[in-house]
Amino acid sequence: MAQLSSLIPLVRERCGGVLDQMARDQLGRAYQKFCYESCFLARTQEIEKGQSGELSIDSDHVFVSVDFVLDANGNELKSSDDYLVSSNGTVTVISTSPKVRVFYHIAPQFLLPNDFDADNTIVNRWADAIADGAASTLLMMPNTAWTDLSKSDYFKRRFTDGYRDAFQVAIEALDEQRPSQTRVFY
Repeated sequence: MAQLSSLIPLVRERCGGVLDQMARDQLGRAYQKFCYESCFLARTQEIEKGQSGELSIDSDHVFVSVDFVLDANGNELKSSDDYLVSSNGTVTVISTSPKVRVFYHIAPQFLLPNDFDADNTIVNRWADAIADGAASTLLMMPNTAWTDLSKSDYFKRRFTDGYRDAFQVAIEALDEQRPSQTRVFY
């Protein structure tokens, strides 16, 4: 796992004069938004019939949403017809399938500890995007030596492009496991 503090030099390139703690805080917030918007932290869990449907969630993370659920034969189940999902990440299977596989997303919780371990893939592949997100917020701070609203907008656009790219990667990875459905046209 990677430390977000390793990205502080990238934030300083974009926003000179910022304090380490301020950069660390904004990197945490940018990482949270990146994970939430990109849906990149996908997880899979199998639930047997009669088992508790609580989804396992990493420490310092929260449940976001269920993408889809497959039965034992690989058929996609329909939400509210075949299964229910609570806001805390508990899946209740209504169908008679003996085993289901749940595909879901998690994201970092709001208050991250200073020694938080971020996902290696995200930090290594989209380090610039996360630093752009942190810099865009820092550059909007009023009455500082580094305040620059036009640069803030620029870095915000780059941050948005970064998490959109990660979203595409995450969706393509999920689509490989999702069965194709035939469509009926009238």
